Amino acid sequence: MSATESPATTAAARAGDVLIRVRDVSRRYRLHGEALYALRGISLDIYRGEYLSIMGPSGSGKSTLFNIVGALDRPTSGSVRIGPLDLTRLTDGQLAYVRCNYIGYIFQAYNLIDSLTALANVALPCQLLGLNAARSNEKAARVLEKVGLGHRLGHRPGQLSGGQQQRVAIARALVNEPAIILADEPTGNLDLHTGEEIIRFLKELSINDGVTIITATHDHKMLANSDRVLCIRDGRVEKIQRRDELDIEVGGVSLHR
Repeated sequence: MSATESPATTAAARAGDVLIRVRDVSRRYRLHGEALYALRGISLDIYRGEYLSIMGPSGSGKSTLFNIVGALDRPTSGSVRIGPLDLTRLTDGQLAYVRCNYIGYIFQAYNLIDSLTALANVALPCQLLGLNAARSNEKAARVLEKVGLGHRLGHRPGQLSGGQQQRVAIARALVNEPAIILADEPTGNLDLHTGEEIIRFLKELSINDGVTIITATHDHKMLANSDRVLCIRDGRVEKIQRRDELDIEVGGVSLHR
C-alpha cells in the first residue's frame, strides 16, 4: 500500500473486501393506519477497514439505516449481509449472537451501568459470550489498558470524566474483538480536545486493526477523518463521496457536485 492510499481505497479496488452489503433496503412504519417510510430502497457497500460517516438532517432515515446495518432493527424489505450472513434471514437469537460477536456499539450517552466498575462494564460482553469471570476480567483489563484507562479499573462511571466514560464505552465495544464498530454521535457530549482524541483513536482502529468504523455524526472533525461520507435524505442515498471530494469547514460541509 502506498503512503497516500487509504485502506478504504485499497478495499474498494478489491470486491472481496466488501464486508457489508445493503441491497434495496426499505423500512416502513404504520402510524394511525398510514404507511410511513423511513428508508426507501437503500443500496450500499461498506468495505473492510473503512471509516464511513453517515450524515443527514433529522428525519432523514440516518438512524434507521444505522440501526439496520448494526442488526438492531430489521428492514421491511431488502437484504443486509455481513460477510456470508444474511441478517434478514436470521432469528432473533442468531442476531443477538451476531451483535455480540461481530459488532461493537458506542453511544453518545455512553450507556454504562452506574453500579459497575469500569472493569465490570467492559467485562460484561465477555460474560454474555459465556467466558468465566477470570477470563472476562483479563480481557477487559487488557482493552482498558489499550484505551489508556488501566489505572481506572475499579472506578465507577460517576467517578470518571465524560471522556473517560466514553473510553470505557469504547473498551466495552472492543472487548470481543468485533469486525465492525458502530458509533452513534460518539463525540456529541465531549469537549473539543477529548472529542479529537476519540476520533483519532477510532481512526487508528480502522487503519491499524482493520476494524470497519461506521459513525452517525454531525461532527465535522469526524467527517474530516472519514474515508467516505454517506449523505442520506428522505430515506434515500443522496450522495456518497470520498473525503477528498468534500470541503469541510467550521461552518458546514460543502459537497462537490
